[in-house]
Amino acid sequence: AARTPVRDSPPALMRWAFEATASGLRRLGRARYLVADVAGTLTYAAQPPRKRRLSAHMHSRAAGGLSDAEAGRRARASYRAYSRMIIDTIWIHAIGLDEMFEHGEMVGLEHMDKARDAGRGAILVLTHFGSWDVAGSVALAAGHDISTVMAPVGTPSITALLAWSRRVKKMELFAPATAARGLIRALRRGRLIALLVDIPEGGPTTEVRYCNGPVLFSTGPAFLARLTGAPILPVSCWRTSTKYIVHVREPFHPSEGDDEQAVMQRIASTLEPDVRRLPEQWYPFNQIYTDEM
Repeated sequence: AARTPVRDSPPALMRWAFEATASGLRRLGRARYLVADVAGTLTYAAQPPRKRRLSAHMHSRAAGGLSDAEAGRRARASYRAYSRMIIDTIWIHAIGLDEMFEHGEMVGLEHMDKARDAGRGAILVLTHFGSWDVAGSVALAAGHDISTVMAPVGTPSITALLAWSRRVKKMELFAPATAARGLIRALRRGRLIALLVDIPEGGPTTEVRYCNGPVLFSTGPAFLARLTGAPILPVSCWRTSTKYIVHVREPFHPSEGDDEQAVMQRIASTLEPDVRRLPEQWYPFNQIYTDEM
């Protein structure tokens, strides 16, 4: 079961509804964001006041201090951006891999190609910023085999539905309980693995400085890099007014004297500037700073 642990298929009616919705969003084009923005605005308005204040506080702290008005504006904008990300997670199901580069651009593709050609696989490291699903689809469209971990999302049926959608594009998925063994095997087969590290749901963590405060990052990438010799490639994916940009940074291997905290801090420092540049596409809806927990 370690090879393909995310197996459950959603009910046929759910699959049909998902495909119909994805096709409808494709026909809408960028008008789909009108739907997303309304949904995001309503979701923000429906949050308890403490949740709205927390989101505003997260944005203010990350920026080093904002007026109440600007912090609130960024919080509302991040809810809308998150809604756009969800809409695009459905929309992308209707976009074939041969069409992905009509909707996205990859900067640094040569780094992924070089890592693949070296035969040791590579570890793509992302945070909850922009769209990680789009990043995965663009990488697949570029001809790379992708494996990743998929934690439960909402109900078991929703989890099965999203897993099915990702498997349709030939993405290999592992459940958290069996992920380590599966990811090691994937790297040894020369695959690229993609990991989100900034909101760990289990496993070893370390504290890094990120967005102006101490935050827990998963140490999985550092562990896997040392064990397998695979390089680490920090990756960001954000939405512009016309398309998505996937930025793949130069690969690196942990230095002999670096512990896991140093490796993860290097990743955090590499990815943080994109969050600061486009804070609306960062989604801090819960407390992330360890010194405030």
